[in-house]
Amino acid sequence: MNQRIDSLDKYYKKINSFSKFSNVFFILNVFISIVIVGIDNKMQYKEVLDYIFIATILIYFVTDNYLTIFMMAEVEEKRRKNLLSNSFNVPLDNERTINYYNNDVEPSIVKLGVNVFENSLFGMRVTHKMVVSVRWKIGAFILLFLILLVMRETKLEFISIVTQVLFASALLPSYIRLEKLYYKNRSTFAELYNLFLHNNKNEMADNPRIIASLLDYFVKYEASKAYSGVRQDSEIFIKLNKEVSAEWEEIKIQLEI
Repeated sequence: MNQRIDSLDKYYKKINSFSKFSNVFFILNVFISIVIVGIDNKMQYKEVLDYIFIATILIYFVTDNYLTIFMMAEVEEKRRKNLLSNSFNVPLDNERTINYYNNDVEPSIVKLGVNVFENSLFGMRVTHKMVVSVRWKIGAFILLFLILLVMRETKLEFISIVTQVLFASALLPSYIRLEKLYYKNRSTFAELYNLFLHNNKNEMADNPRIIASLLDYFVKYEASKAYSGVRQDSEIFIKLNKEVSAEWEEIKIQLEI
């Protein structure tokens, strides 16, 4: 197998590291919340914990939003330019990828469609792996929340903490956005599969309706990523790369791409 080179990897590694750093403050915030509820209000260090609690909330808010609004948006813009550069053989920036997109289609609007088709396959597989893991975590929090509700001796403060983690934090909204991104990737993949199944790729570039459809799929795919703000796990991508690459090769043979 030819070596895969992707100069954008360095940006995703920074995002992964920054995300882990941000998550530390989220976990710390939950832990301090539980400690504060469990200690006597008259204890001397309770006030110190209150200040630490406030600090962790602010740090997590700033780091999480900086990650989503700035870092992820910037790298996704670079990835979008790279997709267009590969599709039309035009260097829109100085980033370099080799064997990131795997097809022999000549630079054209059809190649853009094939690249989006491949991206949707990888996106579907990666987000599915991610969403299964998150479903278990959300399910565990909901189960804990229900148990605390039915237990009479449970302090109201503990219920409020679980409620805050589940509903007031980014946990549940992030999960919902991940589910939607997985659905969008799956939908885009299925629709493009159907398009290439019923059309010869050598004749697609001369059909205005197909050209419009391919552009529509490109916009939908990029819009769904931008809207979700979901960071697709690069570690999962690396683990699945060999398996999904083999699946992509089979699809190309079946559809004669």
